[in-house]
Amino acid sequence: MTRFVFRLGVVFAVLVLAPPARAMFEENESGIRAEGMGGAFTAVADDATALDFNPAGLFQVERAQGVVFGKLLYGGVDVGLHTAHVGGCVPVSGAGTIGLRLQETGYSLSSERSLKVGHGVRLGDGLAFGYGLNGYNLSQKDFGQGYAFGLDLAMFARLYSIWTLGFYAHNINLPRMADSDLPRLLVFGLGFSPAPGVNSALDISKEPGQPTRGAVGQEFRIVEDYLTLRAGVQTEPIRLAFGLRTGLTHLHLDYALKTHPELPLTHDVGLTVEF
Repeated sequence: MTRFVFRLGVVFAVLVLAPPARAMFEENESGIRAEGMGGAFTAVADDATALDFNPAGLFQVERAQGVVFGKLLYGGVDVGLHTAHVGGCVPVSGAGTIGLRLQETGYSLSSERSLKVGHGVRLGDGLAFGYGLNGYNLSQKDFGQGYAFGLDLAMFARLYSIWTLGFYAHNINLPRMADSDLPRLLVFGLGFSPAPGVNSALDISKEPGQPTRGAVGQEFRIVEDYLTLRAGVQTEPIRLAFGLRTGLTHLHLDYALKTHPELPLTHDVGLTVEF
């Protein structure tokens, strides 16, 4: 299985790391739990937000979930720059888990909206495959609107009982909008979970034309349902993160704080409900 996972990772690299590109929708991968862990979530990916970090991980979700969150990016930078997100996932008996989310990032003059549907399914013992379909809409007050579609592929593998491995390839079909390439991303993740509620994660990601980025995150469940703490660090640029969760058995309040070397802090608040 390890050899198969390695070969698939090489295929993903060839598909994604083509000519350099830079474009809009940089904030598209978003989730409070992942952000509280510095963005290191590819090999954890066990809730509804896995849709944007590793859709293959959706197969781990055993109950239907709904997620809603919002944030002022860098304090809104005086123009109300924000991200709003609503989504969820539903396990389907014998057919994995299906996820759906709608997200908007922008301010009064420009808005980036994306709709994503994904599916994570178990292939065998400790191995899962996932995919995501992205619909993008860019609306600018003085320039009109544009549309594009993207395809994501992902894998999740459990190597022994406490180690996990994740691959995520974003926008492998090379979508374009307004003569610009949308972000393409390849992420390799390693996870370590020595006990329930304790997760350590390492992500290495590469976007064409950009420096390789690393992220390390940690999650500790202090009191089940009532208190979980998270922390992480990300490179390129160096950003520190902190997060926490509290709530009831099936209703949780999440918070994440992320720094930036030059811009104000970003605060992220949201709710997760299990049905």
